[in-house]
Amino acid sequence: MELDRSKKENQLQNLWLLLGNLPGPEATITPSVGNVILSNAQIRVVFNRSMDTGSLSATLGIQLTPTWSDTVTVNDTVTLSGSIPTGTTPFRLDAMDTSGIRLTTINGFYTVLSSNTNLYYVSTKGNDGNSGTSIGSPKLTIASAITGATAPAAILVSVGNYFITKPAMPSIVLTETVSLYGGLSDDFLNRDPTQYTTMVATIDSNFITDTYTIIAGASITPNTVIDGFTIRGPSNPNASGMSMGISCSSGSPTITNNRVEGGAVNPAFSIAILVSASSALIANNLIAGGSSVASSSFGVYIQNISSPSIFANTILGGNAPLASSHGIYNAQQSNTPIILGNTLFGGTGLISYALNTSPPSNPTVMNNSMDGGAGITSRALYFPVGGGIFGNYQNNTLFTTGGTNRYCVYEEIGGTNPLIFSGNRLFDCPTALYLDDGATAINNIGTINGWTGGGSTYSGNY
Repeated sequence: MELDRSKKENQLQNLWLLLGNLPGPEATITPSVGNVILSNAQIRVVFNRSMDTGSLSATLGIQLTPTWSDTVTVNDTVTLSGSIPTGTTPFRLDAMDTSGIRLTTINGFYTVLSSNTNLYYVSTKGNDGNSGTSIGSPKLTIASAITGATAPAAILVSVGNYFITKPAMPSIVLTETVSLYGGLSDDFLNRDPTQYTTMVATIDSNFITDTYTIIAGASITPNTVIDGFTIRGPSNPNASGMSMGISCSSGSPTITNNRVEGGAVNPAFSIAILVSASSALIANNLIAGGSSVASSSFGVYIQNISSPSIFANTILGGNAPLASSHGIYNAQQSNTPIILGNTLFGGTGLISYALNTSPPSNPTVMNNSMDGGAGITSRALYFPVGGGIFGNYQNNTLFTTGGTNRYCVYEEIGGTNPLIFSGNRLFDCPTALYLDDGATAINNIGTINGWTGGGSTYSGNY
């Protein structure tokens, strides 16, 4: 006589117990760990066997309340609920089955939004005639979803390529508190930007003026998030305008967990992220400057009295064979960026810089790995002409990996001095560890330590 599924499961479990080799229980979680949820969401966990209900511990910023039910066997399903705190919130799940065998602890994070957030959906299988308010009726384009959204809102974008074809289609213009989240599966139940690549790219073979894929205007604050995308600026070898992946033009969004790339142009600038009169938060991204045949390329370009927070990114300068490539360029205005815990690579070309920073900008630069790159001349840290004493540079690693002329720190004639330069490691810069005032090559770390330049402090470097 054919046994039902639950009896088969029990018999198999008993056999494994007799043999002493019963593996731990497994769990299927919906929405999956890593997804975007509301603070009043319920998380459903289905185990592959009956569980000891008293053994379960589930936390998501708070201890979650379990409600048990039966799917295949008794108490194999639990629904977790509670008033979940908003933010990127850690999740942890522990439990044992009825035989006392423990589940391998599940750890991860959810992106938790306020319960009043309106959710919208975008899919390559969608239609802009749809409402976009349910998984079953997604929009086709992100721009249409933004236009139709009622703030506060989160637009969830599933795996696929979302091309913005100019001039027929508009670029993506952000709206305050309407956030964008990519990296979701086709059914929106799972989220992993590394597995479910969601690419947004501008196709414009004839642009003349500056062109971008996403723009954050003056109304945008850090409450507006861009997370989980691959974003590419337009490419056009004949363009006279700049190519930008994201333009923070007086707007200050939160840009996290993306891959952002500049386009291929000539003779204009290629910039992955432009920060202009902006206090954007830029964290945990891979940022890659594009290429410019006759001009310069930039991972991040900071200008017009900006104060961005740039944390824990990998930033690549791109390629500029006849000009300069920059991991980060900090222009000659009163910018005050905080640059913390990043990995910088200057790129390739005629001259490459990990960080090029001009007075009167006054940056805080700490705990970064700064590779000047592989330009013919490579400079990890560059102080151009302008004079003054600005900036706090502590506990960074400065080096170069290529080039004929290789400098850890290059100070032009009449260039700025850092106010604090301490605890930094300088190595693999055979031309000079520190070029002082455009003329004096210093290769002795002891000479650098204890040195004061008009009030600057140099100490503890090695």
